[in-house]
Amino acid sequence: MAGLVTDELNKFGPFGRYNGVLKVVVNGSHDFSSGSLGAAAFIVSGSSLAGRVNCAAGGAIEVGPLSTGVVYEMGVASAVSDNATTSILVLRR
Repeated sequence: MAGLVTDELNKFGPFGRYNGVLKVVVNGSHDFSSGSLGAAAFIVSGSSLAGRVNCAAGGAIEVGPLSTGVVYEMGVASAVSDNATTSILVLRR
C-alpha cells in the first residue's frame, strides 16, 4: 500500500480503520465527490453545531442533534458547517 507518510509505514500498511483527515470544514463547505475520494466517515465538534453532511449514496444528515467526538461511518459527498463553532472532520480510509 502506497501513500502513507513514510516508507516504513508503507511496508506494513495502514494500522487503523481511518488513516487520514481529508478536511476539517469550519464555517464553509467542501465537496468530496470528485477530487477528494475516500471520505468514509466524519466527526463533529464544537459548542453550537449547525450544518449538514451530504451522504455519498444520497440524503443528508443535520449535524445539530449529533454527539461530538463520535465517528459516524458513512460515505461523505460534501460537508457544510454553518458557523465558526462547528467543525466537521472528514476521515478517509
